Amino acid sequence: MTPARTPPTNPLLVVLGSTGTGKSDLAVDLATRFNGEIINADAMQLYQGLPILTNKMKVSARRGIPHHLLGHISPVDPPWNVDVFRREATLVVQDIRKRGKLPILVGGTHYYLDALLFPDVVLDKLDQRDGNNQTPHHPLLDEPTDVLLEELRKCDPAMAERWHPNDRRKILRSLEIYLNTGRTASDLYAEQEQRRRAAHQHSEPWDKLLFWVHTDRDVLCHRLDRRVDVMLEDGLIDEVRQLSALRRESGDPSLDFTKGIWQSIGYRQFEPYVRAQEDTTTTTPKPDLPTLQSTALEEVKAATRRYAAHQTRWIRYKQMRRLRDQGPEAISSLYLLDSTDPALFHARVLDPASSLADLFLRGRPRPLPADLSSRASEILTEAWRPPDPPEPPRKHFCDLCQATLLTDEAWRRHLGGIAHRRVTIRKKKLALVPCEPRETKTTTKLTTRTSTREADRSSSPEIASLF
Repeated sequence: MTPARTPPTNPLLVVLGSTGTGKSDLAVDLATRFNGEIINADAMQLYQGLPILTNKMKVSARRGIPHHLLGHISPVDPPWNVDVFRREATLVVQDIRKRGKLPILVGGTHYYLDALLFPDVVLDKLDQRDGNNQTPHHPLLDEPTDVLLEELRKCDPAMAERWHPNDRRKILRSLEIYLNTGRTASDLYAEQEQRRRAAHQHSEPWDKLLFWVHTDRDVLCHRLDRRVDVMLEDGLIDEVRQLSALRRESGDPSLDFTKGIWQSIGYRQFEPYVRAQEDTTTTTPKPDLPTLQSTALEEVKAATRRYAAHQTRWIRYKQMRRLRDQGPEAISSLYLLDSTDPALFHARVLDPASSLADLFLRGRPRPLPADLSSRASEILTEAWRPPDPPEPPRKHFCDLCQATLLTDEAWRRHLGGIAHRRVTIRKKKLALVPCEPRETKTTTKLTTRTSTREADRSSSPEIASLF
C-alpha cells in the first residue's frame, strides 16, 4: 500500500493511453462521480468540426460533462505547440478549481500531457514530430551528415564528441537545439539536470493521479481496424471533402498545410482519392477510384496502428522515465487499467479507477500499482525496471576497420569481435607476403631482347671455334 497522506490541495486526474483504449469513457465516468470537468489534451481534437476525422466523443456520450479545449480552434488557425497548450490548459485548470470542481486531463497527445505534469520539459518542443512543431526550418539541416557533424564541432564540440559520425538523428537534434535556441545542447542539458536535482530536493507534493488505459496489442489493432471501417461508413470521406474545399478556398498564402489538421490521419490518405473523384478533366486514363479508396482505407488503418504503438512507446520510455525522476510518490501514482476485454470494462477499468480516485482525494493509502492486477504487475514491473546506468562516452577509432566506437565497452566488444579479428588476420597475412617488383611490359621486352642477344653471342662462330 502507498502511505497515507493529507488530501491533495490541488488534485489533478490524468487519463492517458493509446487511441482506441477507452480513455474518454473513463474520463466521463470519473467526472460524473467526482464533480469533475474534462480538459482535452488531443492535438487533433482541438479543431472545430470534423468529429469523424478527429475521433471526437459524441455529445450524447459526454453525459453533460463540460469538455474544455475541445473543438476550440479553426482548422485554418496555427496549430498549438507545447507552450501555447500549457498556457491555455493551465488557465482552464485554475478556473475549474476556482469553481470547486475537479480537473480531469485526458488525451493521447502525450507531450501536451507532459507539459502540465512536469515542470521541466524544456527541450521537448523539438520532440514534436506530428505537425505541431513551430520551430523554423534551417537549410543547413538538409546538408549531408558529415557537414552537419563539422558544424556541430564548431558550435558544440562536447556534443559532437558524444555522437557517432553516422548518427544523423542525434547530430541533427543537437544542431536544431543550437539553431533554434541560440544555446548549445550540452549547456541546456546540464542546466536541465541541475534544475531536476534541485526540484527533487525541494519538490512540492505530487497531487496527481494517473490512469494508463491499456489494451493488448493484437486486440487493439483489430479494434482500430474496425473503428476505421465505421469511420468510413459514418462519412469520413465527406469530412475529407469538406476539409479539401476549405483548403482551396482559404486564400491565405501563409497557411502551412504541412502541419496541424492537414496532417491528420485520414485526411492525408483520402485526399488523393477525393481529388481524383472531383477531377472533371477529360484526361485519360481515368484513375481507378475503387482501388484508390481501398488503398487509402488500408493506409489509414496502418497509420492508426503505428500511431497507437508510438503512444505506448512514449508512455513507456518518456513519461515513465520522467515519473521516475520525480520520485517515489510520482511513480506510485501511475495505475494501469486493462481494457482488453470490452465486456469487463466496467469491472477492470471504471470501478478500480473510481476506488483509486476516491482514496487519492481523501489522502488514504492505495494499493501499489503493480498489485492492482496480474496484467498491471506484468507490464509495470517490466517498465519500471531501472535501466543500466549509461557508460560515460569515450570515443575510440579503429584504424584497421575504420570504425568509430563511443564507449570503452563498445571498444572491447569490437576488439573481440569476428569482423575485427578477420581484418587483423588478413592484414597479418598480407604482411608476410614477400614484396617483389612487379613485372612490367617494358621490363619483359628488355629481358627478352637481352636473352636473345646473349643467345646470339653464345652461338657465334668465334665462340664455337674455341671448343
